Amino acid sequence: MANEQREFWSRVAQKYDAVVDAQIGPRTRSLLRERVAREDRLGRVVEFGCGTGFFTGTLAARADHVLATDLSAGMLALAKERTTAPNVTFQVEDCQRCSLPARAFDTAFMSLVIHFTEPATTVAEMHRVLRPRGTLVVLNLDMNALRGLDRVRALVRIVYRGATGYRLKPPKGFGSNMLGGEQMGELLARCGFDVVARETITDDSRSSHIPVNYLHAVKL
Repeated sequence: MANEQREFWSRVAQKYDAVVDAQIGPRTRSLLRERVAREDRLGRVVEFGCGTGFFTGTLAARADHVLATDLSAGMLALAKERTTAPNVTFQVEDCQRCSLPARAFDTAFMSLVIHFTEPATTVAEMHRVLRPRGTLVVLNLDMNALRGLDRVRALVRIVYRGATGYRLKPPKGFGSNMLGGEQMGELLARCGFDVVARETITDDSRSSHIPVNYLHAVKL
């Protein structure tokens, strides 16, 4: 499955930003990036699933150093082109089974990625690489917050925009592990984190745009 996802993301890297914004809400990621820009100093950061580098430069402005990682070499190449901050390095890594040393980072950051993984495995890996009392910042799509027709419209939009934007068949089970806000909090607790803050960020120009949980958790 990792190889299939690696190939898929490399092939669609140039189209990703336009497609994801059409799927979840055109302003959502910009609102999230504005929120990231208000973070306190983050120390040594590992970014899992950096994609096209949309958040990488903003993280770099709040960090001593950022190691930006992604499963896809194609995504990583694009992120390198778009990131000018001198305190960023890039590395191909699978966030579920990475080669990074234990207790090496002050902060781990992941945005809109965990539903493409086995969430428990991914959170356990983030716990492993963080130092004691290190901070995990997770930006998690919360489809469960939508009800009725809004939920149906969001699901249809995701499928339609993905099919017409990427024009490539996704891997089996692609993006099927979405967790609601409460489920995400429970998973973090089971994996040894204390959720210390949570916010919901949404592009409210349409009621079917998908809310995003912005979670801060501390490694116990």
